[in-house]
Amino acid sequence: MKSKVTTAPSVEPVTLAEVKAHLRLGTSTAEDSLLTQFITDARDIAERYTGRKFITQTLTGYTMPGYGADEPWWNGTKVGSIDYLNTWTREFSLGWGNAQSITSIDTIARDNTEAVYASSNYYLDNFDDDAIPAVKLNNDADGFGSLRYENGIKIIWVAGYGSTASDVPAGLRRGILQLVGHIYSNRGDCVEPSQCVQSAGASAMLSSFRIERI
Repeated sequence: MKSKVTTAPSVEPVTLAEVKAHLRLGTSTAEDSLLTQFITDARDIAERYTGRKFITQTLTGYTMPGYGADEPWWNGTKVGSIDYLNTWTREFSLGWGNAQSITSIDTIARDNTEAVYASSNYYLDNFDDDAIPAVKLNNDADGFGSLRYENGIKIIWVAGYGSTASDVPAGLRRGILQLVGHIYSNRGDCVEPSQCVQSAGASAMLSSFRIERI
C-alpha cells in the first residue's frame, strides 16, 4: 500500500539537549536550528531502515482489494491464482510497523465519491511486533461495491510507539543519536538508509528492530 504521513509527530524521539550532550557541544546555541533538522533527518533514516514509525503520527494510504473480475479488459494474459483473479483479498498490509489504530476506511467509487466502510467489517492485526501490521476483513464482511480502477480504498491509520519520546525503545533512541552524530560530522555523506546506518555505527542499535520485508 502506498502511503504518506498526513499528521507529523509532535515531538522527536531525542531532544536537542540530548544531542548536544552526545556530541559534547556544550551550551552554545549557534547550531541549534541545524541540529534540530538533523534530528528529524536521523529519525526519518531510522524509520525507513527499520520499517517502523516511532512517535505517534497519522498516515493516509491508498490500495486496491486485488480482485480481477471487475477490471477492464486488456490485451495479453494475466497471471495469478484463482483467488486473486476472481475474488477480493481479505487483508491489506499497512506497510509500516507499529500500528496503533485504524481511523477510517473509505471506498472510492468510479465517480470518485467516497463512502465510509463500516468498522464492523474489519480489524487491525498488530499482534506480532516483528511483522508489518495489516487490516483484515471479518468472515462476514460486506463487499466493496464498484470501485474505481486504481486507489479504490483509502485507509487512514495511526502509527508509532506512543506520543512521547519515552515511549520509544532506548535502542532506537541511541541509534538516532548515532545517526545525528554522523550527519553532523559528515554533513549528510550517505546515500540510502542502510548505508547511513552502517556508516554511523548504528546498526547494533537498530538492526534488532528491523522488520524484514518479503
